[in-house]
This record gives sequence, structure tokens and C-alpha cells, in this order.
Amino acid sequence: MGARILIIEDDPASRELVKYLLESAGHTVLVATEGGTGVRMAIDEQPDLLICDLQMPVMSGYQVVQALLDYPQWRKVPIIAVTAFSMPGDRDKTLAAGFDEHISKPIAPRHFVEQIEAFLPSRLRGTGSPRP
Repeated sequence: MGARILIIEDDPASRELVKYLLESAGHTVLVATEGGTGVRMAIDEQPDLLICDLQMPVMSGYQVVQALLDYPQWRKVPIIAVTAFSMPGDRDKTLAAGFDEHISKPIAPRHFVEQIEAFLPSRLRGTGSPRP
């Protein structure tokens, strides 16, 4: 039995790759294409893990994580930033904002599922990393 994972990502190519990799490993994937919708889905759907881009129109990933952490009914789950921000200090800034991990784009498809599943209890880990 895999996890329910919410992806908040505005870039179609990045979103589809992450979705494909996670579904191939046995996870159920929920998708939001912008931060406001993602916050509402996170609260309503209560996923097991959330993956969020940082640079999005309307609401940035930093605003998403802050909105969730400020919301009293939010059930804290791992929130992973998957982002093109990879300059010195970006990872520290992301973790200080409340994210549990910072993964730089482009992702490594062979290792991505393992990176994500490290934040899930063993009972929610999928069938294994796909080998594209």
C-alpha cells in the first residue's frame, strides 16, 4: 500500500515526471497546479506527504508552507521542496521556512522515489523505485 502524495507544481513537465515516478512506485498522487489550490487540497485531503515547488505564480512554496503551518487543523506531514533554487544558502532557507527537505531540480529519476520515501513510514512505502 503506497502513500497519498500531494504535488503542488506549476510546471507541467516537472509535475508529470514526479507524478509518473511516484505512481509507478505504487503511490496515489494528488495534483495542484498552484499554491492556493494546493493549500486547500492539503487541508481537505490530508495527504501523507506533500511535494511543493518554491517558485510559483499567485502563491510561492514559502507562502504555502507558512499557510499550512499557521492553519490549526493542518495535520503536519513531511513537506518536501523540489525546486530549481540551488544556490548556496537556498537549502538552509527552505529548511528554516518549515520544509523537511530540499531537492534541487533537475531531479534524478533513478533516486527520486527513494528520496521521497525516506520521509514515509515503512508501511506507506511503494513497490520500489521505477527504472526508466
